Amino acid sequence: MNSVSLLSLGGTIFMSQDAAGLGAAPDGTAGASLAPSVIDSVAVTHREITNVGSPSVRPEHLRDVLRNAREAIEQGATGVVVSHGTDTLEESAFLLNLYWDRDAPLVLTGAMRPSNAPGADGPANIRDAVRTAVAPSARGLGVLAVFDASVHLADQVTKTSSRSIDAFSSEPSGPVALVGEHDVRLLYRPLERPAARDGQLPAKLPNVPILMGGVGEDLTLLDGLPAGTLDGLVVAGVGMGHVAADAVPRLAALVEAGTPVVVATRIPSGGTSDRHYDYPGSEKDLISRGVVMAGALSPQKARLLLQVLITTGAIAKRIREAFAGYAY
Repeated sequence: MNSVSLLSLGGTIFMSQDAAGLGAAPDGTAGASLAPSVIDSVAVTHREITNVGSPSVRPEHLRDVLRNAREAIEQGATGVVVSHGTDTLEESAFLLNLYWDRDAPLVLTGAMRPSNAPGADGPANIRDAVRTAVAPSARGLGVLAVFDASVHLADQVTKTSSRSIDAFSSEPSGPVALVGEHDVRLLYRPLERPAARDGQLPAKLPNVPILMGGVGEDLTLLDGLPAGTLDGLVVAGVGMGHVAADAVPRLAALVEAGTPVVVATRIPSGGTSDRHYDYPGSEKDLISRGVVMAGALSPQKARLLLQVLITTGAIAKRIREAFAGYAY
C-alpha cells in the first residue's frame, strides 16, 4: 500500500466558523476529520507542525516541513502533503521548491471554506492532494499545489481570488495536470527543474521589503534610510517593470551602495522585460544601473528568491544569473 505523510501548518482548512458563518479561527479538532488513516487505499499519517493563519507561517515552520518531509520519504513514504492557509500558500510552495531535492511529490493544499462550513472544500482538496502525492506522473515535478482538482507548479501558481473555491491559477502555462482517481493527467510536460539548493532552508530570512510603483510614487520612502536598514529591495513596478523617472536615482543609489534591487511587475500576467522600452525608469534604463528584472516571478516570489540568494552571500552577478532563469 502507498503511504503519505500529511504535515499541517493550519489555515482555513484547519479552522471552524461560528453559527452565523463568520469568525473563522484555528480549531485543533479539525485535523481529526481531515486526516483519516486511509484515503483511496493510501495510508495517511498526520503530524502538526503548527496551526496558524498563513500570514503567520514563518521560515522556521517551512524548515521543519522540509526536515519532516525528507525523513518521511527516507522512511518509505510515497509522497508528502502539506496543509496550508491559502493567503501565502504560493510563497511557501515556491520557497520549499528551491530546496526540495527528492523525486517524490511534495504537495501543498488548503481550503477556502472552514472545516464546518456547508460545502467545505478541505476534504476534497486533501483527497486530491493525496492522490497527487502517490501519482506516478507527479514524480520529478518538485513542489506542487493542488486545489479544486487542478495541479499547479510551485514556480507558477498564484492566488487569484480571495473568495472563490477555485482560488488558484498558474501563469503563464495554466495548471500542469488534472487530478484523476488513480493518477494525475498531465496537460503538458514542464521544463526540467533547476537543481535544488544545497543545505537547509534558513530559519530566518534577510530584510527585503516590497514597494509598490504607481502614479506619483517616486519611492521617497527610501530617502534618508540609515545604512544597513535594507538587505535588499523588490519593487512591484508597473507595466513590464517600470518605475517613475524620479525614483531611478534612489534605486541606483541603493545598488551603488551594495544593496541588491529587483524590479518585478504588479501586473498579474506577462512578467517583466529586458528590452522593449528605453526611457527614464524603463527596464533598459534600470538594467543599465544595475537593477535586476524579476522576469516571470511575482513580486512576492522575487522577494523570496532574493532573500535566499542574500543568505548564500551571492554577489550581483550571481543574483542576475539566478533571476535570468525566470526571464521571458
